[in-house]
Amino acid sequence: MQNKRSILLGSSVLAGVIAIAGPTLAQTSSSTVPPTQQAGEAATVSEVVVTGSRIRRNEFTSTQPIQVITAEQSELKGVPDAATALLGSSLAAGSFQLNDQLTGYVTAGGGGTQSVALRGLGAQRTLTLLNGRRAGPAGTRGQVQAFDLNVIPQSIVERFDILKDGASSIYGSDAVAGVINIITKRDVDGGSMGVYASQPFENGGEVYRIDGSWGKTFDRGYFSVAGEYYRAEALRRQDRADTACTTDNLRSAATGERVDFIDPRTGSYKCLNLTNQYVNVSGVGNLVRKSLYGSAYNYNTPGNTSPFPDWARFNVVGDPGSYLYAPTDSVYANRQTVISPTERGTVTFFGGYDLTPNIELYTELLYNHRKSSQNGVGQVFQSFAQRNTINGAPNVLPASNPNNPFGANAQTVGVYESSSFQSVDYYRAVVGARGQFSALNRNWDWDIYGQYSLSDATYNNGPRIYLDRFLALNSPNVACTNNPLGGNVSNFNCADLPNGIPWTSARVLAGNYTDAERNFLFITEEGTTTYDHAYLEGVISTDRLFTLPAGDVGFAFGAQIRHEKIDDTPPEQAAKRNIALYTSAGRTVGSDDIREAFVELDVPLLKALPFAEALDLNVSARISDYDSYGTNTTWKAGVNWQLSSEYRVRGSIGTSFRAPALYELYLGNQVGYGAQSSVDPCYDYGTNSGLDPNVLAACKALGIPDNKTGGSSATIYSNGGAGVLEAETAKSQSLGVVWTPKFASLSVAVDYFDIEIENEVSQFGAYNIVEYCLRGRTDFCSLFTRDSAFSIVEVNNSYVNINTQWSRGIDLTVRYDRETPFGDLTFQTQNTWKLEDKTNTLGGEVEDFLGTTFNYSGPQYVGNASITFRKGDWTFNYAVDAIGKASDYKQYGYRTAPSAKYGQDIEYKMWNEFTTYHSASLRLRIEDWAFQVGVNNLFDERPPSSDASTWRIGTAALNGYDMRGRRGFVSVRRSF
Repeated sequence: MQNKRSILLGSSVLAGVIAIAGPTLAQTSSSTVPPTQQAGEAATVSEVVVTGSRIRRNEFTSTQPIQVITAEQSELKGVPDAATALLGSSLAAGSFQLNDQLTGYVTAGGGGTQSVALRGLGAQRTLTLLNGRRAGPAGTRGQVQAFDLNVIPQSIVERFDILKDGASSIYGSDAVAGVINIITKRDVDGGSMGVYASQPFENGGEVYRIDGSWGKTFDRGYFSVAGEYYRAEALRRQDRADTACTTDNLRSAATGERVDFIDPRTGSYKCLNLTNQYVNVSGVGNLVRKSLYGSAYNYNTPGNTSPFPDWARFNVVGDPGSYLYAPTDSVYANRQTVISPTERGTVTFFGGYDLTPNIELYTELLYNHRKSSQNGVGQVFQSFAQRNTINGAPNVLPASNPNNPFGANAQTVGVYESSSFQSVDYYRAVVGARGQFSALNRNWDWDIYGQYSLSDATYNNGPRIYLDRFLALNSPNVACTNNPLGGNVSNFNCADLPNGIPWTSARVLAGNYTDAERNFLFITEEGTTTYDHAYLEGVISTDRLFTLPAGDVGFAFGAQIRHEKIDDTPPEQAAKRNIALYTSAGRTVGSDDIREAFVELDVPLLKALPFAEALDLNVSARISDYDSYGTNTTWKAGVNWQLSSEYRVRGSIGTSFRAPALYELYLGNQVGYGAQSSVDPCYDYGTNSGLDPNVLAACKALGIPDNKTGGSSATIYSNGGAGVLEAETAKSQSLGVVWTPKFASLSVAVDYFDIEIENEVSQFGAYNIVEYCLRGRTDFCSLFTRDSAFSIVEVNNSYVNINTQWSRGIDLTVRYDRETPFGDLTFQTQNTWKLEDKTNTLGGEVEDFLGTTFNYSGPQYVGNASITFRKGDWTFNYAVDAIGKASDYKQYGYRTAPSAKYGQDIEYKMWNEFTTYHSASLRLRIEDWAFQVGVNNLFDERPPSSDASTWRIGTAALNGYDMRGRRGFVSVRRSF
């Protein structure tokens, strides 16, 4: 057994892979070996298992198209963690990803989570494996769905194998867009310690890492332990110019020149970061304190007059320049995080022992602790929110409230810091046995193991505003009442704040509350989330089930039973819907039990014939039985055709599926709110020239006035779809050609992919639900209600099967190696071009998202390239990452439009430029030491600037772009 450990480690997925042409052979040592050496060592090992298969074989290539990111590549590029390595691949970069740039957004898995969505098809449709085994998800809140890359320390990664087509017949649910297999270093003999630091040339976004490992290989076994500490500092809006200032970023349609107003205080374009520190008074309009800007503005401009001496109007109708008076500065907005600060520590243990010459016991243990946070900002304003919509309660600060000096109903808009924090403990344990036996004149390999993972997390919402206390402070006639509309839920006493809060004071509007005010109005409380993931699997395989004229038939069979459970308990006041101005949620709890079996055959059809040195057929099938919805079957067939020593053709066709995630089944009753203008197509429809004629006619038929405005915000409910949801199904096809000419050490692979997904699970959206009813789809009409004033009151926006999506494209991978008198040169590049990205919702009109930022799609082209030069102990690397242009003009249907604000036709900036990032590094090895220095984003390329029509923070486009900017990095490692 000992001499075969490099084969048996990792069960079903122990193959190294040439980044161009496909998999080679297993490399399990802790040292990093150039791929050319891997290929050279291949002849010494007879059997391996490649990602995407369960059968050991002696081929150097596979039917499946695979992309590989090695530890060597990541190290030379200065990559600090696993998330950066995978999110920067050509299969992920450019499309929308759940990463650490999403402060203020409600995301699956909660704040700070990082997961990969291959080809922009959603993280829930990408399966992540850890050493060939399905990895359990981690995160916070009720929508935990995918594996969190924060769990994996970069220092233990040997490589990432990315299978680029569907593989549900091999691995089960979620393997729709592809499979990521994280291969770790396990079979270690010796130790290593390393430190890494990345320092931007501007402040903010620093990254530090320290790691160590030690292992021992002996006659009958091995073990290794490793630990890593990682820390990423926050990058805040104020740290970079393009994130610090949100401008309109518009141009004149006639001249192409910027039309944004110039701020007289700064001489630069007016920043529109967060509108706050103003009051809207009934019958008067928006007012700002004159003392806010002092003499910087001329408050005597016609139209800026108001009946209140200390206040001036702004955003005056007919005076475009009055937009300069909009108060949009805030210290809280400036401190908002662009990149979440993260701190995490990880400890791992890998071990194996040969119980007999043919049986090995093994284990993998991992513990990871993550702390992350997001510094946000919120507005405080008298709102339509939640219970104060009952019985027609006012949505303003009443004129009779003692803290209202205007004598008329008013709405104050202030600001406060609103942040989030996550603490996640992740445990993973694998215990198994594997080995070999002979029966029926055949050699068989077997592997039986159990895996358990637990994500145990806490999160806080804070500070947030008590709804009951907020209503108590905004009631008629009194500064505070102990009996607000909806009840005294949090058991407060107005004696703690008898004078209420002076909402219109400059101090409160700026978010500077006294301790007494803060203690009364705000709350910080914790919720908890656990996710249990456990399964038992057994696999048996042989490379010779029987023999055909062209060779031996490989065979694998396996079965799995799995249990998953989620339990998210939101904070007490949030569960009671006693949080103002924010969405709330009920408890999400549910579980599922799954039973599966699969079979795979590798059949040689032809061998040693003209134009067919080898022709192999690989087929697999899987049956899955879920308690939650029922049974599903998938299959896949692939052809590996070696025409000659230089040319190979590979292709596959098959089906995949995705069972509804636990949160999609059991999501607690989440409650959100939307303005009437954002949920009702009939809102002020007389001025909407682009409204569909059928919808227009339906609004008229209901008797809704064409100038209908106002109304309280609609309450939008979201729930799980247990008992209703069906599994998503997919059909994928791939066809590739690999060229490895004899005259050069060159490999070129071109692969075409085609994925069609049906019954996609999603939320339809409140506006779409109302619109479909107006179009005559009566089954949608029961999902919302209107009141007697024609306002939308409630909308049920639960998870349903609604979409069909198509994605087609081409992957190109090239690798070239050459020995020169000056050293060894390696060039490699990986590129993806999308040819189609379309979605059809409920059989309606097909929407084309190709090359847009809509639907989380991303640009048509993404690629990377690197040149590595090795000379003795020196290694130089230069890398380029490219993200293609993305444009949303076709989605909106216009490029220019009239603007009352600027008094002319303006042109929108609805596109992101072609963007490249350059990196360079130099490494020196001296005996047991390795020293490396380098620069990422060498030319300090900033994200494309964008207007408000696309994802952005400030004017910097989100979220696949480099927010940190130019930064130097250094690493030192010693082996012993």
